[in-house]
Amino acid sequence: MKISVIIPVYNSEAYLNDLLYSLTLQTLKDLEIILIDDASTDQSLSILKSWQQKFPNRIHVYQNQVNLGQGTSRNIGLKYAQGEYISFVDSDDYIHPNMYDEMYQGALDHGMPDIITTGIVFAKESSTFQDYYPSFRRTGIIYSTQKESDKIIAQSPSCGNKLFKREFLAHSSFLVNTMWEDVAFSYSHLFLTDQVLAFDNHDYYYRKHSSTGVSSKGFRINPKIMDIFKVADEIEEKTKKNSRYLLFEKEIKLLQVISCLHRIREVLDWNIDPTIKKELCLNLYHLVQLKYASIHEVNQDLLAMNVDFLTIEEVSSYPSRQASIQETKENIDQLILSLKKE
Repeated sequence: MKISVIIPVYNSEAYLNDLLYSLTLQTLKDLEIILIDDASTDQSLSILKSWQQKFPNRIHVYQNQVNLGQGTSRNIGLKYAQGEYISFVDSDDYIHPNMYDEMYQGALDHGMPDIITTGIVFAKESSTFQDYYPSFRRTGIIYSTQKESDKIIAQSPSCGNKLFKREFLAHSSFLVNTMWEDVAFSYSHLFLTDQVLAFDNHDYYYRKHSSTGVSSKGFRINPKIMDIFKVADEIEEKTKKNSRYLLFEKEIKLLQVISCLHRIREVLDWNIDPTIKKELCLNLYHLVQLKYASIHEVNQDLLAMNVDFLTIEEVSSYPSRQASIQETKENIDQLILSLKKE
C-alpha cells in the first residue's frame, strides 16, 4: 500500500461527497481511505457507509461511540494505517485528482524523503470538487531543513497538504482534546527531518470560511484559546526529546511567537466588551513573552511575513508587566470565565 489517508469526520454531511469523489478519483489507485466517524449526529456515518459499499477494498469506516475529538480520531487512524506514506485530510476539504500520484512519484525520484508537501487553495464554502482549478504542474524541489530553515517557517501548519512516511511517524501522535493540534504535529516533524520535498501545486482545497466545518472554529469566541500554548510547548518538547531543539532554537521560538500572535489576532476580532478584549490580549502577549520571546527578539523579516502588521503594531503598544506565568494564566482564566457567563 503506497498511501493511507486518515480522515476524522464529525457532522460533515454537506461536504463528504465532494471529499470522497476527490479521493476515489485519484490517479494513484494504490491507497486506502480510513474514515473515523467521531459520533456524528447528522447523516455523516450513513454517507460514509454508502461509499464504503462502493469501494469496499479501499474505504474503511470506523466509528467512535462517543465524541473523542480530532486528535484522538487521527491517532486511531494511525493504528490502522498500512501505507508507506500517511496523509491527513479534513472532512470539509477536497483535493486535486493528481495530488497523491505526483507527490508519490516525486518521493520515488528523490529517495523517499520523510515529508512531502504541496500547495493549498482557499476555497469558498459553495465550491465543489468539480470546481477544482486546472493548474500548471510544477515538479517538487527538495530542501535541507538545516540549511534552509526559513522554508520550515514558510510551510503551512496544515497536515492535509502533506505526506509523512509511516515509519517516520512511529511512536508519533497528535495532542488530544486540543485545538490546533495539527500545528504541533506538522512543525515538530518538519524540525525532526533532514529533508523535505516541496511542491507548489494548487492541490489541497481548504474551505476556510465554512460555517459548519473544521476551519470555522477559529471565527467564534473560543474558550479554548489557551490551547495554543499547549501546541507551542509541544513543538519544543518533541524537538528536545529528539535532540533537535538546539539546531532550531531560534526558528522554534519564532514559530511559537507566530502561532500565539495568530490567536491574539483572533481575539482582536471577537465581538466582545473592548475592555475585556484589551485585558485578555495584554495577558496573552505577556505570557508569550514570559514563555517564549517578545516580538523584538525574533527574526523581524520572517515575523512580518507571517503575522499581519496590525497585530504586530497592537502588541508593540502594550506596556510591560511584572506578573508571573502563574498569575498571568490565572488572569486569562478569569477573563475567559467572564466571557462564558455573558
